[in-house]
Amino acid sequence: AVVSTQSTGAGAGKGRSPLLLDVGKDFKPVTHCWSSTAALITVAFSPDSRLVALAGIDNNILVCNTEQPMDSPVKIMRAHPLGTINRVRWIDAETVVSTGSDCQIRQFTIKS
Repeated sequence: AVVSTQSTGAGAGKGRSPLLLDVGKDFKPVTHCWSSTAALITVAFSPDSRLVALAGIDNNILVCNTEQPMDSPVKIMRAHPLGTINRVRWIDAETVVSTGSDCQIRQFTIKS
């Protein structure tokens, strides 16, 4: 699976909803129900590809379940309140790390 945030072609749904695309089925959209309040900058899949972390200029991180895409995402609001989130990465299946323009590295445990 891949996440696309492009505004044309295989991309963002209504508003700023990223699409989860199934690469095994000719990039068929799986969902676009997740919503972001601002443009996304970084996306990272957990090691088992079950979760995906999305972050952007709104300083929030959304953690979405790829196996149950209709479930509400875990929202980490104002993860970097003093700057844009530049990167999210997974350390393991439950831990996501983010860096921001505020020169901070933050770690979050995601309970599933």
